[in-house]
Amino acid sequence: MSQSKRFFIIDGYAVLFRAHYALIRNPLITTYGLHTSALFGFSNQILKIIKDENPDYLACAFDTKGKNFRHKLYEKYKANRSEMPDEMQSQLPHLWEILDKMRIPVFKKEGYEADDIIGSLATDAEKQGFSTYIVSGDKDFMQLVNDKIFLYSPGNKKNPGPIIYTSKLVEERWGVEPDKIIDLLGLMGDSSDNVPGVSGVGEKTASKLLRKYGTLENIFKNIERITNKRAYNGLKNGIEDAKLSKKLVTIVTSLDLSYNIKDLKIKSIDFKKCSEKFSELEFHALVKKLHSNYEKKDNKNTTNTKKKYNIILNRKDLDQLIIKLENSDKISYDVCALSSSPMSSEIIGISFSIKPNSGFYVPFIYKGKKENNFDKNGDLNYVMKKFENIFSNSNKKKIGKNIKFNSLIFKKYGIDTEGIHFDILLAAHLLKPDSRSINLRSLSLDYLNYEKSSYQDLIGKGRDRKTIDQIPLKEFAFYAIEVADIILQLNEILRSKLKESKLDNYFFDIEMPLIKVLIEMEYFGTFVDSKFLGKMSEDINKNLKKLSNSIFKVSKEEFNINSTQQLANVLFDVLELPQLKKRSTAEDILRKLQKYHELPKMILEYRKFNKLKNTYVDSLPGLINDHTGRIHTTFNQTIAATGRLSSTKPNFQNIPARTDEGREIRKSFRAKDNSWKILSADYSQIELRIMAHLSKDKTLTYAFLNKEDVHSQTASNVFNVDINDVTPEMRRTSKIVNFGIMYGAGPFRMSQELGIPINEASEIIRMYFIKYPGIKNYINNTIEKARIQKYVETILGRKRSVWDIQSNNNLHRKSAERMAINMPIQGSAAEMIKLAMISIGENITQMGMESKLVLQIHDELLFEFPVHEQETLLKLVIDEMENAIKLSVPIIVDHGIGNNWYDAH
Repeated sequence: MSQSKRFFIIDGYAVLFRAHYALIRNPLITTYGLHTSALFGFSNQILKIIKDENPDYLACAFDTKGKNFRHKLYEKYKANRSEMPDEMQSQLPHLWEILDKMRIPVFKKEGYEADDIIGSLATDAEKQGFSTYIVSGDKDFMQLVNDKIFLYSPGNKKNPGPIIYTSKLVEERWGVEPDKIIDLLGLMGDSSDNVPGVSGVGEKTASKLLRKYGTLENIFKNIERITNKRAYNGLKNGIEDAKLSKKLVTIVTSLDLSYNIKDLKIKSIDFKKCSEKFSELEFHALVKKLHSNYEKKDNKNTTNTKKKYNIILNRKDLDQLIIKLENSDKISYDVCALSSSPMSSEIIGISFSIKPNSGFYVPFIYKGKKENNFDKNGDLNYVMKKFENIFSNSNKKKIGKNIKFNSLIFKKYGIDTEGIHFDILLAAHLLKPDSRSINLRSLSLDYLNYEKSSYQDLIGKGRDRKTIDQIPLKEFAFYAIEVADIILQLNEILRSKLKESKLDNYFFDIEMPLIKVLIEMEYFGTFVDSKFLGKMSEDINKNLKKLSNSIFKVSKEEFNINSTQQLANVLFDVLELPQLKKRSTAEDILRKLQKYHELPKMILEYRKFNKLKNTYVDSLPGLINDHTGRIHTTFNQTIAATGRLSSTKPNFQNIPARTDEGREIRKSFRAKDNSWKILSADYSQIELRIMAHLSKDKTLTYAFLNKEDVHSQTASNVFNVDINDVTPEMRRTSKIVNFGIMYGAGPFRMSQELGIPINEASEIIRMYFIKYPGIKNYINNTIEKARIQKYVETILGRKRSVWDIQSNNNLHRKSAERMAINMPIQGSAAEMIKLAMISIGENITQMGMESKLVLQIHDELLFEFPVHEQETLLKLVIDEMENAIKLSVPIIVDHGIGNNWYDAH
């Protein structure tokens, strides 16, 4: 047999688990609720090996269920291994189908592990002159490595390519040759398999001993010469453990597997059946990969698609580009900028695409630029003027990723972008709102089976990191045009997906129109009085000094209050307070410790002021734009799975509201022009009103229709007292219960919130559902419907998947149930305020008003307006907010007007 024959053996479950955990934070789930991360990663790895390595022979080995011979040697073998997760178990039937359709032989043997099968196959193949590659990340296989057997360890984020372990690499990694690996593992043990090893002997010590004495047996013969006290004691008492461990880690290489090596010769994949299976599992990228690989093998004339990417460097080419854009009704584009802050960033270049696999790049900053290409007075202004008619034309559909960012930069240069039509990332988020890593690169792989260039690879890392003017223009242009090209190609695919999911109307009627409103808000910004905050910072500093002195007086020693270790020393060693959680100084622990000593309360007070100062009072002035004198936050539509808006740089949604000191910050939010005012308009108890609408509960509906205090009414019902006898404490409790029920809180969570025993919390919840049976029915019906549909939706149809609603894992299931209860309520409140923002924005523009919407904070809108528009604005805002979506109960908007946010609230 020729020595060039290459045999690849897949360690089945090792590759499967690796694939599962690689996507644990952002799992792949089909539209019908099947987890497929493990299947996708496994299949992709196999296809990659077939394509890249072109093996002559191929096989997979798997463990069987139940115990094997190693459990007879040691009952606790792998005792600490948790069971395969439910979401992986459900994928196994599909795995066997995939392997069958790929025509890959599968080996299993009762009483043995996959390691033993692989060891026996590799040893047999070595005798026949094959070069064998074991595909696994398991270090145990390193004992088999020699001149003909290699460990093929798949890549990871740090090392994208596979690591192929030779004898030399094994020695470099472990400090010993492959034939000493079993001795090494016998000494150091293996916690993942619960192999005991020798106490006090770790990897480095074991390696050092083996280099000196050669074998495990020789080490024990020379035990009295060992000077390392820990190792000596461990070895003295661990002879039997070491011998047992060596037996446990030794791979069997002589199993009778009753096979013919000819049967393992690689066969052509059953293209049709495999393609159908991948389609069933919604592996769009793998279907395309399969087609691509299949066509390349069966059609010698097939070539890679050529990219027609052009760099625009003179007026003639720019004019030609303008003509092309004017003749196209759909334009994909992307603005390359120096920073992620559009209001302070400089444009590097702009890329365009109007046909797949082609595009254009207009550069402004690049390596080797010596003079302006388009105009001696400056390229940017000249080019932007040229583009103005195209971007202000609403008939030209503009497509982008984060198109709001592009539009803000254009607006800074005097161009108002009209015809904003489609945002790729926004569409992808609406389709998969729980996905944590939606980006153009992942979308390109998923839908186009195309690996987009990496920006990180382009600019480099650390000391090798390049600035834009150090990157060759051709390289950067390819990257930039590729972005616009991919956006164009994804547009129709994602549009089709939205239609299939019945989310197209939601996307085009709510999310896309909202972009224009957010552009105006972000561009105008929010005025924050830095002088007021400076004075506030001084006052807090004085307060912190007083608190520090009081703390040191009580603790009888000075220490770093911000150091959790030093604080723990004072609390638990000096004052000897009880350790409710091992030396924890967390906020909830400090609250509980207040009954034992006065210091924890003082620490909490100190932390409150310190956080206020560092997080808000001192940081907000640094975010004021030098040119506009205002803070320009970014509002995000693609972060919250419920559809709520969030804001970053800074996060205005978190401006403190619960404490008097925190609310003081709101006094710094005022109109820049002293003749203008601030209007705050806030939905009153909107989520409870939506709950009344969805649940049709008669008692809750009656309370809203009759304008009763809902929390007092709940207290009256739950505590069985007349509404006039409801105490403030009862009302506070009922308020927590009202909102807790909407978030799916159970007795434990409620007991934590209320600070009462679980049995009391259970009784409150029981009484609540007796008095509000409609809410109980809503919860039960919603959960039941979610179990059938595997998703929940808002009033207007925004969806969120709840795949774990039938999980055998109690924590996962309960979490999914809470999500199912809350999402329709919180999501409906979010779409209500979005619709109001769109209508208010359109009316302000149509009426030629000067008033500006500056902030959206949960259920509240904040406006800056000239006094003469007060009556018009107030009527407009209240009318649009209260009529955004009609409910079966009245919607009430609380409002206030003042010189600042504090006064208006």
